[in-house]
Amino acid sequence: MAKTQLFFTTDIHGSDVCFRKFINAGKAYKVDVLVLGGDITGKMIIPIVEQDDGSHKAEYLGSDVVLKTKEEVEALEKNIKLIGAYFYHTNEDELSEFRQDRSKINELFEKLIRARVEEWAVLTEERLAGTNIKCIINPGNDDAYFIDDILKKSDIIIVPEGKNIQIDEYHEMISTGYANITPWHCARDVPEEEIEKKIEAMVSQVNDMENCIFNFHCPPFDAVIDYAPLLDENMKPVLTAGGEPEMIPVGCKAVRAAIEKYQPLYGLHGHIHESKGFTRIGRTICLNPGSEYGEGVVRGVILVLDKKPKKCKWMFSEG
Repeated sequence: MAKTQLFFTTDIHGSDVCFRKFINAGKAYKVDVLVLGGDITGKMIIPIVEQDDGSHKAEYLGSDVVLKTKEEVEALEKNIKLIGAYFYHTNEDELSEFRQDRSKINELFEKLIRARVEEWAVLTEERLAGTNIKCIINPGNDDAYFIDDILKKSDIIIVPEGKNIQIDEYHEMISTGYANITPWHCARDVPEEEIEKKIEAMVSQVNDMENCIFNFHCPPFDAVIDYAPLLDENMKPVLTAGGEPEMIPVGCKAVRAAIEKYQPLYGLHGHIHESKGFTRIGRTICLNPGSEYGEGVVRGVILVLDKKPKKCKWMFSEG
């Protein structure tokens, strides 16, 4: 068979630039399959507040910004989309209402997320129609459930959660965006026992484990690619005597147990942005490309898949 090339990235957290780079990677890297592994939506809204004199104010990256021209406003909008946040034009009166009613903020947040994901679905249709490039997008633990339905409406996007997807004639992939409980108690944080059940249900669908890929958003526990800063009771990093954050393993024990037991070809993971790297668990190569979405940088992995597992190759990419 001809070799199949797959591009994997993850944790773009709403960055419009990163999503566009992900879609364009199909042609740029000449790959057959695109996989976005989870946490695709953003984390914050940045209000752009109109002032009485016609100017606008915003708090951007910790600094107060005054915008006096249309061009300055448009430039800020672009930068906000780049870092994965959502902008919203408002005034001081409405902003005061938002501050007094959390439900209004939640409603607005969902509206803005929906709009961007819908925009991305349309972009995917436009860019990939007629290319024969498979586009697989799996929401992660940080993503609200409503985005699944938006993605599933696409004729091109495949949402693989809980399924066995045939990558090519010889390779299969099972996927989950769920994670073990985090300090933030995200939408798809669940107990380890539940993740174990989800994995076992998917494993039962696999025909050839030797050529199977585990696309699990959460990395295996204590496997080099799952180290994150230890947090104190105020959610602040605990520092070592040398002033550096103390790093601890925070991955999923159920994921590790499944990899040890079933020994798939590859494990594709994300979730922990600062733990770019790879490790081997038995015969399985586990990869986490890390994330720099806030800089508009897409970190990824390119897999070159061959019928014979020993001839498969991989490499990190960045762009």
